[in-house]
Amino acid sequence: MSEMRVAKRYAKALFNTAQAQTIVPAVSEDLALVTEAIRNNQGFREFLTKPQTESADKVTIFERSFGDKINVTTLTFIKLLIKKGRDEELTGVKLAYDELRRQSERVVKATVESSAELDQKQRDAIVAKIEKETGNKLESEFIVNPDLIMGVKVTYGDYVLDGSIRGQLNRMREALVYDLLKQA
Repeated sequence: MSEMRVAKRYAKALFNTAQAQTIVPAVSEDLALVTEAIRNNQGFREFLTKPQTESADKVTIFERSFGDKINVTTLTFIKLLIKKGRDEELTGVKLAYDELRRQSERVVKATVESSAELDQKQRDAIVAKIEKETGNKLESEFIVNPDLIMGVKVTYGDYVLDGSIRGQLNRMREALVYDLLKQA
């Protein structure tokens, strides 16, 4: 079974439990905290991925490191992953869980790329426009991409809105190639 499929199953079980306990956002924050700690702490990451590390030792470390920082449900879930030998799936579970949370809250994740840093008024205008178009709330990430040569490129769901000069140049090039091929 593919690892992402396994992660989605675990995420769905965790999500259903969190939903029943009305702690969906708290569990999402907990998963973010734990996966961030694993990603940013090389020693911690090496300890967890070392084949010689016993499950009981991993559980003890998680209890000591996160016992007072995360929800009991999240900690119990992580201990279950460790006991099942699926602790390497934690990042995939976090991603799948966040997707389930967004779906239930009718939130769309969007990436907004711009050639220069946008001020708060510009950000708010872009978010408001996309929220109006989609009818959903927006969870946005803003990225500066100097390759765009002015303008903004917004990606959400299966959509890409490219209002950058680079995007316009690419569309013009494609139109010219199409016309040349059509004439040949």
